[in-house]
Amino acid sequence: MPQADFYILPSADEDSRYQFLGKLATRAISAGHWLYIHTDSEHLAERISERLWQSSPESFLANSLPTEKLHAPILIGWQPDHIPNTPDMLVNLSTIFPSQTVEFSRIAEIVIQSDEILALTRGRFKEYQGAGIQPRMHDMRKRSS
Repeated sequence: MPQADFYILPSADEDSRYQFLGKLATRAISAGHWLYIHTDSEHLAERISERLWQSSPESFLANSLPTEKLHAPILIGWQPDHIPNTPDMLVNLSTIFPSQTVEFSRIAEIVIQSDEILALTRGRFKEYQGAGIQPRMHDMRKRSS
């Protein structure tokens, strides 16, 4: 049974979502996971890829898009056929619940305080429950000061 984690961030700023993604990806890769990040568009996938390559001044997070032949621990896609054949960890940054979600061992949703994102997240939370996955909430608002 997959483990689904919802990370509730204190900000409505989209940039905070990508900053947290960098931290989450760093921890996941350090733990030996291969990440698949699902987005809504090629444009957004390219933006995320660029952000990860420039993760911090002293490091980067190697990643690839399905259109590239680079073998990296992070794959960023936007279509159902981009999902890897051997799924490990999904970071869902799309507005949908991908049908292959239950094939992943770990799932992460990064939630910002935007009305649109919060509404979509409530719907996906119910979809996870409907698929037999009990999501865990991590309220990152309590950790910021």
